Amino acid sequence: MTTRMVLRGGLVADGIGTTTQRADVLIDGQVIASVGLDDASPADCELIDLAPGSVICPGFIDAHVHAEGPLLAAGRVDGALAQGVTTLVVGQDGESWIGATADTAQYLNQYFAPVNGALEPARDFSVAAFRDAVAGRLTQNVAVLASQGTIRHNIVGLAPGPLGHDERAAARREVENALSDGAVGLSSGMDYLPSRFGDIEEVADIAQPLAAAGRPYVSHLRAYGPEVKGGLDELVAVGHRAGIRVHASHLWGAPADIQSAFKAADAAGVAVTYDMYPYRKSSTILAVLLLPAELQSRGPVHTAAALTDPRQRAELLAGEKFTDEFLQDLYLGCLPDNAAEFAGQSITRAAEGSSLSAGEWVLDLLVSTGLNVGAHLDRPSLTDEHLAWLAADDRQCAGSDGIYQGQHPHPRGYGAFARLAKYYLADGPATGYQRLARHLSTNAAEAYGLRKRGRLAAGMAADVCVIGPGGMIDRAIYGAPQVQATGLDLVIVNGIITWRDGQLLTTRFPGQFVT
Repeated sequence: MTTRMVLRGGLVADGIGTTTQRADVLIDGQVIASVGLDDASPADCELIDLAPGSVICPGFIDAHVHAEGPLLAAGRVDGALAQGVTTLVVGQDGESWIGATADTAQYLNQYFAPVNGALEPARDFSVAAFRDAVAGRLTQNVAVLASQGTIRHNIVGLAPGPLGHDERAAARREVENALSDGAVGLSSGMDYLPSRFGDIEEVADIAQPLAAAGRPYVSHLRAYGPEVKGGLDELVAVGHRAGIRVHASHLWGAPADIQSAFKAADAAGVAVTYDMYPYRKSSTILAVLLLPAELQSRGPVHTAAALTDPRQRAELLAGEKFTDEFLQDLYLGCLPDNAAEFAGQSITRAAEGSSLSAGEWVLDLLVSTGLNVGAHLDRPSLTDEHLAWLAADDRQCAGSDGIYQGQHPHPRGYGAFARLAKYYLADGPATGYQRLARHLSTNAAEAYGLRKRGRLAAGMAADVCVIGPGGMIDRAIYGAPQVQATGLDLVIVNGIITWRDGQLLTTRFPGQFVT
């Protein structure tokens, strides 16, 4: 099979210029050899004539995705590949079993499996171990973040106090080892345990190795929505103390509050980027959406036991989060098999067949499942105008926050990139596809330091996607969340065609562990 091909007849959105240009793209092995017009085809080269109106883009990069489970199991994420995603950045939210000791992996299997899946058997699993486990089995590229919460659990478990001097030194060594193994940054999840136990001083201290490596600190903020400025201020404070650039995960809140925080970051000399997906509902573990952090601080087994205590139950049921008004906006996504019938239903709907109130019913569900439930929360205050503003800002990277666990996942993992395309094409394709290329590829490559990806130019990695003349169309909806997007005619990973005319090609595995 030839390793050289020419894509001819399309418009090129290279992620560099301001408008698309008619050009051919010559691919030689794993790299792009040239981008330009040449009527003659090079020798020993496969010629691929594209449909008129096709647009050639750099392969898209998912800046925030929970795909370590599917990649370890199958080497690819079809819902992302159908949208032109050639590189997935995992190890998000400070809670990945990549980088975990066996004890930490066991904890995460109990606590965070509805998001990342479980590592079975639970075992020591360094960044290098993950890299070796997926070598030769990947259809897409993967980049990995070290996880601050995972590292903290490796050292002190769920101990809530600040890390001591020697413990911080041990945590820094783990960050250094992860970077040496190829990690592209450090993530945290300030809503999650034990990540949230780290304060500004502690996180900045253990993040110091990022400065010399030129890598970012990436955080699921401690606060979003009405309190987003405080969450961003904490992120920027870490960046300022450690001398590093920072990135906010799945950012949302009032644009005025976010702009105020960005202005302060600029004044402090801290570079800030962010990702966000274009959906109003969020998705995570149910316990985090309902239970106070202090109730979860001793781990899932203790938390589930506490939920059987009459006094604790009464206290929770008296709170706003256990009213029908709140629970009607909370939808079940990932459940054990014996509760699968409730997947896709709101908690109030699922509880209708019970003699219990919705609040009592969901407490019993958490107990019976050992907290192993994922859910989606509607956020009425996140308006279409806010989403459009978040998508438009030059700091934004496309990040699906895709979760590929459970019976009824959030549709963002199957449609976020296709849905985002509409924002950039609203003012026409000539400039719109260049904006699309930057937001869906170039910006993430710059944020994570993936220097050979995110643009179409000679010498860059041959990660390419071709959008057909009809454009990308997101098909996944909340009622049918796993329907793949359409409109991608061709996806090329490191010079190998992996997706063609809506069909997966699996005879070769060109994906790489990228750094």
